[in-house]
Amino acid sequence: MNIVTAEQMRALDRKTIEETGIPGIVLMENAGIQLYSFLEGKFDDLDEKKITIICGKGNNGGDGMVLARQLSMRGIFPEVILLARTSEVSGDAAVNLRILENLDLPLVEITSENEWLDVLELLEDNDIIVDAILGTGIDKPLEGFYAEVVEDLNSLECFILSVDIPSGLFSDKVAAPPLVVEADATVTFTAPKTAHILSRRVSCVGELSIVPIGTPDELLLELEAAGGTPRMLSESVLSRLTVPRPMSSYKGDYGHVGIIAGSRGKSGAAFLSSTAAMRAGSGLVTAFLPEGIQDRVASRMPEVMTEGFPETDTGAFCLEAADPVALMTVNKSALGIGPGLTTHPETVEVIYELLRRIRVPAVIDADALNAVAQDPEVLLNENKPPMVLTPHPWEFSRLSGLDKETIMDDPIGTASAFAEKFNVWLVLKDFRTIIASPDGSVSVSPFGNPGMATAGMGDVLTGIIASVLGQYAGSGLLNGSRSITEAVCLGVGLHGIAGDMASLELGYEALTAGDVIDSLPAAYQYLEETEPA
Repeated sequence: MNIVTAEQMRALDRKTIEETGIPGIVLMENAGIQLYSFLEGKFDDLDEKKITIICGKGNNGGDGMVLARQLSMRGIFPEVILLARTSEVSGDAAVNLRILENLDLPLVEITSENEWLDVLELLEDNDIIVDAILGTGIDKPLEGFYAEVVEDLNSLECFILSVDIPSGLFSDKVAAPPLVVEADATVTFTAPKTAHILSRRVSCVGELSIVPIGTPDELLLELEAAGGTPRMLSESVLSRLTVPRPMSSYKGDYGHVGIIAGSRGKSGAAFLSSTAAMRAGSGLVTAFLPEGIQDRVASRMPEVMTEGFPETDTGAFCLEAADPVALMTVNKSALGIGPGLTTHPETVEVIYELLRRIRVPAVIDADALNAVAQDPEVLLNENKPPMVLTPHPWEFSRLSGLDKETIMDDPIGTASAFAEKFNVWLVLKDFRTIIASPDGSVSVSPFGNPGMATAGMGDVLTGIIASVLGQYAGSGLLNGSRSITEAVCLGVGLHGIAGDMASLELGYEALTAGDVIDSLPAAYQYLEETEPA
């Protein structure tokens, strides 16, 4: 499913009307019916609820008016408030306004703060308020009358359903406006918009439901084929990307992953990334470690093989390790490089040597990213294998030279530009994870939760992505740029779903990176039970 801008959504609606002959009034009717269906599914006792629908003068308000009529047809009579004069309503919304009037369904006009204060007390004992005030077209903060209305709505203790998008939220921007309706749920039409997934105020969206209203699938496929539109990952897409496991399987069929990680005091990073690679499905995993921590790591994970290499007096890889480590990567299916390595000058030189010499897909994370940030030109090697960089915004700032505010305001654009420039796959880790491919395609993972904001989660992600890349290579699925993208998306998706499953059992506060590893079997089972897209 693609994430669309407000302009793209308007174009889809226009093409639906002009090319298929479905009138706009029918799309609005379908939107109102879907809103009713949501409420009916959400509340078993909907007929006992006190409901108020607050409408603006545009199409968003028109959707709310259809909902009012749909409710009344079932014996549920909501209050309808119009934040405008009826003479200001036009187009399809005006048609539905006239229908309400013809059916003698009461509607109250409110156009000033004083009039609003007169009805505000009546809203305090409502069970449900429907926010059908403003749609996806606004790009400036609310002020004046509308700001007062939204601020008051947020103070009420009732269920708030927003139509298409919470009023006040910028549809196409990640930047957070100061005042937005804090919805418990949002029903949006046809496709998610940027703010539904990436806004810094995404909590205001609440439970997001994406429903069809008549836009033909062919138009959505055309939009996807045209490119430039981010894709939102789903369970059904990820289910299709898992590696088949025939009965005749042999461990070599699922790759041999090498994890180059660890240093004195940071053996845990090597343990987490290697264990994650093993649990995520690798046939074989070997951890490449400074010799001083080899025994400690080996004793904690018997399924993972270990190799020890010369180290500095601080317990990190020394320059003498560069050649033997590089030689031992030759027969591996994929690599994970970086967790816990440190930025000791000799270790940095080892990382540079590896980046120049390796010929298998590699995930670059943590201290390997810090090394690359010192000399990003090392990524311009034309003979390099597929490389997947997994920075969080602060690391990406160092890599790209962009300030964090620029990245946070446009994570998709900045990630995509970097991936294309350096011919790499960039996994930008934030509360949503963005996967930018060198061909310009972008995917967004909606999985994950606040409990995953804790130490070691990036190490686990490195192991999981490396594992999936190794499985693709071992089973013959790694056959071009698109397959790399699919492997990375599956790795990111598994990490997020496993984190969500762990949080359901443990909550956010107690969640650890090891819990995500332990939840990988359940994540795989969940995907196996999901119908592939």
